Amino acid sequence: MIIEAEKVLLHYSFIDPIIEFIRHNENITFKVTDKTDNKNYLLRIHKPISEGFSGLQHTRDGLQAEMFFLREIDQKNILKVQRPVLNQKGELVTEYSSEQFGTSLATLLEWIEGSTLTQDEDNIEQIVYRLGRNLASLHEFSRTLMPLELHRPVYNVTKIDETLIELGEGTDKGALNQEDYEVISSVLLVVKEQLAELDARDNSWGFIHADFQLGNVVVSEQNPILIDYCLFGYGYYLFDLGSASSMLKSELRKTLLEGYASKSSFSLDEIRYIEGQIFMDIFISYVFFIHDPERNGWIKLHASKICSTLCRDFLEGKEVYYSF
Repeated sequence: MIIEAEKVLLHYSFIDPIIEFIRHNENITFKVTDKTDNKNYLLRIHKPISEGFSGLQHTRDGLQAEMFFLREIDQKNILKVQRPVLNQKGELVTEYSSEQFGTSLATLLEWIEGSTLTQDEDNIEQIVYRLGRNLASLHEFSRTLMPLELHRPVYNVTKIDETLIELGEGTDKGALNQEDYEVISSVLLVVKEQLAELDARDNSWGFIHADFQLGNVVVSEQNPILIDYCLFGYGYYLFDLGSASSMLKSELRKTLLEGYASKSSFSLDEIRYIEGQIFMDIFISYVFFIHDPERNGWIKLHASKICSTLCRDFLEGKEVYYSF
């Protein structure tokens, strides 16, 4: 994999950089250190490990939109983000030829120093509260960009329908139990009804991060910084709030909501909608792996567990927000 990184970096102004492979998931990622000033960068080669990860976000138009979004956030000083780096041609997206992958696309971002969120930090309550505020700031800013047409994934009713088709095919191949698939279908039917209600509201929809996990939050000087906007796109703001909530311990979730509410019109009465968005997020994540026999083994067990508990409680109208 290091050879791939070396090929890409020929398009940038590095002299004998230090390259460290990080991982291969939705992208192939490397940490790059410039020996001249010891500055670090994140190199991403946009070749997913599984076909389930492939999408609009890996196309040139999709990547250009992501780079534009990050630059806008940075230049308008909304939040701290990984700044995109231009190649020698002045481009934000680099195309190169790979013997292993063929014609490929790559991007380079500045590295943000800090430590990934663990939830064991001494001041975790303050960090989570600020995370909520930062998320509200992101959403507030995203509304100013809505007149633009960016080529990015869309997390809406159509996405739910596509998800059900993919999970149905996975069920036919034995990756999901039929009974669990039927429960998932019932849950997502309720979620679709919720989305119709959200559509009737002002300011419920815009650009969202769409991929909250502990590894995508870097704590730097007590500030929780969102990284990895690879899946960012159009969606309901409560999708992000649900995604962020489900990555946190249940006892920290109210603090997150309070932080978000301090900079937005959010009300705790909207928890039912957040629950629906959490389910939507979970079932969309199944699709990333459902057709990959080497990586989908966990789905059947996970689905059986939540379908027999959280899903049934949700369908009965019980609150499940703190139970995920």
